[in-house]
Amino acid sequence: MLTSNSKDKERSLSFLCCWYLGRRRVAMLLLLSLAFVVFVLGSYTINKESSNSPNIHQSIETIEFGSNQTPLSRELSSFYQTRDSDNDHSRGSSGVDIIHPPPSLPSHHPCDSFSFPPPPPPGLRRPGPRPCPVCYLSPEEALAHMPKHPFESPVLKNLTYIHEESPVKREEEGQGGSEFGGYPSLEDRTNSFDIKESMKVHCGFVKGTKPGYQTGFDIDEDVLPEMDQFHEVIVASAIFGKYDLIQEPVNISEMARKNIPFYMFVDEETHSYLKNTSSYTEDNKRVGLWRIIVVHNVPYTDARRNGKIPKLLLHRLFPNVKYSIWVDAKLQLVVDPYQILERFLWRTNSSLAISKHYRRFDVFVEAEANKAARKYDNASIDYQVEFYKKEGLTPYTDAKLPITSDVPEGCTIIREHIPITNLFTCVWFNEVDRFTSRDQLSFAVARDKIREKVDWNINMFLDCERRNFVKQVYHRDVLMNMKPPRASSSSKVLPEPLPLPRGKSVGGKATTGKKSPGQRGRRRHRKVSAGGKNMR
Repeated sequence: MLTSNSKDKERSLSFLCCWYLGRRRVAMLLLLSLAFVVFVLGSYTINKESSNSPNIHQSIETIEFGSNQTPLSRELSSFYQTRDSDNDHSRGSSGVDIIHPPPSLPSHHPCDSFSFPPPPPPGLRRPGPRPCPVCYLSPEEALAHMPKHPFESPVLKNLTYIHEESPVKREEEGQGGSEFGGYPSLEDRTNSFDIKESMKVHCGFVKGTKPGYQTGFDIDEDVLPEMDQFHEVIVASAIFGKYDLIQEPVNISEMARKNIPFYMFVDEETHSYLKNTSSYTEDNKRVGLWRIIVVHNVPYTDARRNGKIPKLLLHRLFPNVKYSIWVDAKLQLVVDPYQILERFLWRTNSSLAISKHYRRFDVFVEAEANKAARKYDNASIDYQVEFYKKEGLTPYTDAKLPITSDVPEGCTIIREHIPITNLFTCVWFNEVDRFTSRDQLSFAVARDKIREKVDWNINMFLDCERRNFVKQVYHRDVLMNMKPPRASSSSKVLPEPLPLPRGKSVGGKATTGKKSPGQRGRRRHRKVSAGGKNMR
């Protein structure tokens, strides 16, 4: 009996052990299965989120956005902060760098996956600012993104312009504008910033029956009908005082060459110079793509101030144009106009775009830089800045965000011609007419006074992006000063050069051309000395 009981106990224990171990295996299998399911689901969710979010930060992980920012890092930081803000802003809202394709196009823009890398650092050969990559659509795709309806002008719907055959100056000498601008009073200036549904403001061309005809800044009568024609897009530039050389645009599509006119305004002095060049054809008044428009009776003695008329008042010279791209004559356009418009206006839902200065963000700093570079007389700059300071202008701080700068690099302006942008360039021109011709100093005042009244913004994009679609060249006077050869200057620095092997000069280049009498004498002296040494 004892033997049988012990055997039963052994069977019971073995059964219990097997049963317990079996349950543990099943539990472990269940846990492993559950963990595998959770892992798969988690991986799927992460992959889905990463595929839907734009990959815009991966290439700037090494850039610091702390308190000790360089101008470029601060510029990039502001750009990314704007890009990462609410993507649901509609056309005309505060986000100026938001990708928001028109409703008729697919929701995913082809450039959504574009990763924005910083520009390469300055090198020894190119110490200045550098261009950065920009995602453009093809010209055909860009044109397909042109909005079907105009940008809605906030509040202002009807803008007309003051006409006076005999404008009277009401203010102190030198501070009331010009006859061309109509001498607007300070009261007129204040009223021009009071945005209403219908407005009438000073905007140049106050005399004559139409802009360009007996107004000052006069244009040949046979050209005026051409300027009244409808165009969806134009490109414009100007040279006054032979200050620049004409730069031929490159990489322009056949579609743009056929549909987009390129206009170059020149004064009589520049026109006389062009007629002696081989690139100018008198029959059709063209230099390459540029249609030359000669301006007579310019209103200012300052060539730079005359250039501000077509730059800021294109909507008055071309009343039936939808979009325009202004390019200073010192720049060469290297990207198709349709691609530029799509990237900086249509893709960002903006009506006006201009690049910010690559280094300076503050008007007061810009004023001091202008004085140091002698861009204008210091007393006039000081008067303008003090006037703005009394009106409430303060140094730029991050409190102005999403506004990222108060100083533009104003050599390119991309805009749609609608009432609010036309008003902005009118009041901006009035500031240039009243104060100095340095338009960077008055830009922020004109912009901010309008923004106080209406919800309207300007797309201030990165200067390195601007350098992607234009190539900067030297002004004509700088190029002329760069012509003297190095050999003559080096001989002045080294008045007593050591004897050199025959056929060499101080600069290390082969000697060519005739020598001056003094140079011939020194060369003969060195030959004799060399012969004497050989004899010894």
